[in-house]
Amino acid sequence: MNRKRNQPSNRDQVIQTAAQMFLMGGYAYTSMDDVMRKSRVSKSNIYYHFKSKEELLLAVVEFWADRYEAQLFASLGQNDLTVEKRILAFMESLAAGFTERNHQGGCPFVSLYLQCSEQAEAVRERIFRFFAELHPLLTKLFEQGVKKQEFREGIGADEAASLFIAALEGSLVLAETTRDAGVIKRTAVHFCRMLH
Repeated sequence: MNRKRNQPSNRDQVIQTAAQMFLMGGYAYTSMDDVMRKSRVSKSNIYYHFKSKEELLLAVVEFWADRYEAQLFASLGQNDLTVEKRILAFMESLAAGFTERNHQGGCPFVSLYLQCSEQAEAVRERIFRFFAELHPLLTKLFEQGVKKQEFREGIGADEAASLFIAALEGSLVLAETTRDAGVIKRTAVHFCRMLH
């Protein structure tokens, strides 16, 4: 009997469940038994795929990286839209995900980085790599904005990308503390306004 196309595998079910639980309840406070109960995947099956909780955490970080990168590429790849509209579309997708999580776990990467142990080198390296790969993508986007004269001449695309990442992370923290997803979009609007 074939599995339905939209039904995730046991491994994916565990990752998706843990991805939400680690952010909403905290990595340290979520046990493998908690994940087992919520995911409805047996403990033996979970440990077949993940030898430890830290290994599951790495898979969760990969899950969030894949999800954010897909959203980013979908937004940035819409060349028929202005750069500003593409940035706003990306931020709106982040705000929607944040709302789905009941205003918890603003930035999955920062939240999970702060919660994992110093010995979780693979997890920390993957989070570092996500931000390292995000920067050049955003630099190219701001370069397009300057080239198309959407943003004023003299804007340093590399510097704009660095500041935007900082503003993005700050907006996610503020959104979580104020429980207001609108902060995320407003931050992007204000940031782009400063570039005009």
